[in-house]
Amino acid sequence: MSIKNVSIVGASGNIGSLVIPELVKSSFTLTAVTRTTSTATFPASIKVAKSDFSLASLTEIFRGRGAVVSMLPITALGEQAIVIEAAIAASVKRFIPSEYGSDSTGLAQGFTGFNLATKTATLIDGGKTRFTSTNVAQIGRALVAILNQAEETANKLVFVESFTTTQLEILAALEKAVGEKFQVVNLTSEDVRTEAARQLAEGNLLEGGGKLITALVLGKEGLEDHSDAEGGIWNARLGLPKENLEDEVARVVQTAAAN
Repeated sequence: MSIKNVSIVGASGNIGSLVIPELVKSSFTLTAVTRTTSTATFPASIKVAKSDFSLASLTEIFRGRGAVVSMLPITALGEQAIVIEAAIAASVKRFIPSEYGSDSTGLAQGFTGFNLATKTATLIDGGKTRFTSTNVAQIGRALVAILNQAEETANKLVFVESFTTTQLEILAALEKAVGEKFQVVNLTSEDVRTEAARQLAEGNLLEGGGKLITALVLGKEGLEDHSDAEGGIWNARLGLPKENLEDEVARVVQTAAAN
């Protein structure tokens, strides 16, 4: 199976905008699918297709595409069903859903429990739970490799990583990088889930959903540890590097300081 033309839905979102630089390096012909009201801009090499996100509109855009990659954010995942239906109707060879796991850029945004500005670490269930983390550059490289190895990766759950770590290991790397100790706040995953349920009940999907994911990933359940995933980690098969935690943390700290 040879894939040349790739449409990207949600290319201007948090994941999409950071992954695009890696996709641009590939040999694929890329099309960013945006809403008719969108003012998002992309590199000159990427075509832009405007859509009202109706089945007919998306089907026409996807026709002749080898693959459709969804990068819709959690707040828009309800619309992914229509994107899938359009991909099927257009006879697209490969659809990659918006199901990306932990991302180490979340460190700078506090998603893994660390506030770089206040030097505070919020540890869940002691910070000992192992979880697999992937930075956005690695996600981009993985997508390119998956589409280039279309037959081998067909209908598979493909697990990749930058590294597998714990909050305590990140805390040690952070304190080394900034040369200061962090103030530590300890919470239980039950506490975080309770707060998540309250916010979700109030209709706060973004914050409530974020807290729920935090509890499940960083809590004792350890739902994001892919070390023993069925089929194993695909880094070697896809030609992806395994990265270094201390180097990545130092890079995030330097980037945060520059901004």
